[in-house]
Amino acid sequence: MSQEVAYQISIIEDKVNPLMERRELKVEIASQSTPKRDLLRKSIASSLKVPIERIFVKNVLSSYGTSVSICKVNVYDNGERAKSIEPKHIQLRNLSREERKQALTPAPKKE
Repeated sequence: MSQEVAYQISIIEDKVNPLMERRELKVEIASQSTPKRDLLRKSIASSLKVPIERIFVKNVLSSYGTSVSICKVNVYDNGERAKSIEPKHIQLRNLSREERKQALTPAPKKE
């Protein structure tokens, strides 16, 4: 059921943050509707040729009546560093609905 959506991605700002071991990008996305974070992550990962687990979309801002969204994205040097720095709620937001449901479902209790 996964649909591939092509987003037109252009980088507005690209800062390197050596202390946090990441690149902080400000990206402009042209699409029909507000992009979903998990699909956006895949698009950015393939365009930057970086593994998806190193990319986190911090926020997506869309203006009413336009087909352009501005996103803040962090691209880490390694996945472990990303998991230790990014807040849990941001990590959850960047998962697809199915993955998020799995992550939030507690393990069955043994009686």
